[in-house]
Amino acid sequence: MSQNPFAGGGIWLWASGGAGLAEPVSPAMLTGLHPLWAADMERLGPWREVMLGPQYGPVAGRWLGAMGSAGASADAILVVGPCVSSLDVAWAFVRAGMLLPFAAVVAVSQTRGRGQLRRDWVSPPGNLYAALAWPQADGALAALAPVLAGACLCDALNERGFAAQVKWPNDLLLEDRKIGGILLEERGGRIVAGIGINFASAPDAARLRREHAAPAASLAAFGVVPGAVTFWADLVKSGQTCYRQCVALSDSHALSRFLEGRLAWLGRDVYVRESEADGFRARIVGLAEDGGLRLRRIDPGPGQDLTLHSGSISLL
Repeated sequence: MSQNPFAGGGIWLWASGGAGLAEPVSPAMLTGLHPLWAADMERLGPWREVMLGPQYGPVAGRWLGAMGSAGASADAILVVGPCVSSLDVAWAFVRAGMLLPFAAVVAVSQTRGRGQLRRDWVSPPGNLYAALAWPQADGALAALAPVLAGACLCDALNERGFAAQVKWPNDLLLEDRKIGGILLEERGGRIVAGIGINFASAPDAARLRREHAAPAASLAAFGVVPGAVTFWADLVKSGQTCYRQCVALSDSHALSRFLEGRLAWLGRDVYVRESEADGFRARIVGLAEDGGLRLRRIDPGPGQDLTLHSGSISLL
């Protein structure tokens, strides 16, 4: 396989698109798509054209690299046109060795974006639909990866004035409203994190499933989102600082306590569903070292401590 043309980072548009993966995308198309993309196109230009031949496998075709100072991302961000899912595009790039850790695919829209339990993720233009190549790890870093990814994003959002928290195991909340979600997929020893954030708009309540755990909201309802892909580039850069802090923690106990500080609803009462039929009331008391949620049952069976590894929680 040829050398990775995106190893030097930067923001790139897949101008030709790829058959079966994504439709073409251009600065003009993005400018007319949504104000957040229009703001970025003004910052990122001018663009340089790069043609990648068939030896580059699934990334072959015409690419446009941002030459403006706002496009100087340390990790490659590959913007693609409408696609089935940014995760599908990212996995094709990963298999070809073209997506290094912390590089990402960002789709302008998706036709079948997927969330937790393979639920469809509503994907209108203006919001973020990213697939981030996650670094390989073992031990506590691997066990806590879903919460860790959310915590790193929350830290990055907090630096920009958005007081985000992680709702176990992998939702992003702001003032008890869901602004995003994370889905980690593992294949052949590699992990890709599918990340959706409501930058500009949120799904209508009527479109949410009946038992949804938190009402949806957009980030724009809480502050200024300066752009679509440039804001994402800033989040990735800041999130890596949090990740490096986690790597520096030497044991699973220290890491779980560190992440616990980013956990939503800590000390609050929730309704827990382990299946569609059964549920109980409990209080969140912490995060287990294996990534489970530590609970104290309220009713039935008051005072019983347990750890939840699968299921859902909603605030009472």
